[in-house]
Amino acid sequence: MFRKTGLLLMLSLIICCGLLFAEKSLERIANEIGVEGETLYNAGSYVEAAAKFEEAIAKLKEAVQTDGIPMDKDKINQWWLYAFNGYFQGGDYENAIKALDARLELNPGSWDLINYKAIILKSKLNRIPEAIEVLKAYNANKRSFKVEKKIAGYYVDMDDKEKALEWYEKAYELKNDSKVIKNIATLYVQLGNNAEAVKAYEDFLQTNPRESVLIQTYKNMGSLYEDMQQYNKSNTYFEKALEMKYDSAINLLLISNYYDIDKYDKALEKIDQRLRNSPGDADAIYFRAMIKYNRGNKVGAKSDFEKLFGSKYDKQAKGFVESIESEL
Repeated sequence: MFRKTGLLLMLSLIICCGLLFAEKSLERIANEIGVEGETLYNAGSYVEAAAKFEEAIAKLKEAVQTDGIPMDKDKINQWWLYAFNGYFQGGDYENAIKALDARLELNPGSWDLINYKAIILKSKLNRIPEAIEVLKAYNANKRSFKVEKKIAGYYVDMDDKEKALEWYEKAYELKNDSKVIKNIATLYVQLGNNAEAVKAYEDFLQTNPRESVLIQTYKNMGSLYEDMQQYNKSNTYFEKALEMKYDSAINLLLISNYYDIDKYDKALEKIDQRLRNSPGDADAIYFRAMIKYNRGNKVGAKSDFEKLFGSKYDKQAKGFVESIESEL
């Protein structure tokens, strides 16, 4: 009986030792390599960590082929994400693209991944044509306003105005967007076609945009006509914007514009408007003083100039006061 018990004990020890010294499974090795990758990443060794995650993925795929375990796509996707982060943080953008491509195989049609790839190609690798092709391929399956707008912007970065205009117009077909129409008009001006620039805005106005968009469009049209040196039309559209909502910058622009073309009554209207909104405003008082001075009202001008002592107009104001006092 004792002999039988001894044999059983010896057999148990042999089995335990066999299990202890048996080779690790490929899946277990893959997981251990993945842990090594995490340790390296946390230590700031980003590229080395990313390479470890790739090694773990390869080992896990080997386990699927050799040991017949089911493919854990979630784990592989996660490891590719970690590999991408490692390569990106480590500045290895070529391998970051490779990791993104691997993730796209697991997540076909993912806009976030496509967008990351385009951004890296453009901003990190300066391969804008490739970035555009990536976006075009995505857009070919289903047209998207934001993608077509992005493609147009990339062409702007390449200084390809004709292509940029083509893609902004494509985007505008999908959505009547005020920023896009501004870009379209700007490109037409840069291409020397002012008439089409004006037409683009006029067509946009026919879409009855909401009030905030309409105000911004009037401002944009004012700037457009100003660039075209058509100042009467420029002022007309700035006035339209100002009538709908007071804007300090537009108000001052109109004061200056009217002053420059000697339309003093119009300038004074805007000066009064500015002072109602900002009593004591130095810009308004300065232009009012200048108008009085130009019209020969030296006493009134002197009074206004004295109010500007200590302001940003201090030097000019003191100069005018000194000159006026010498004349009186």
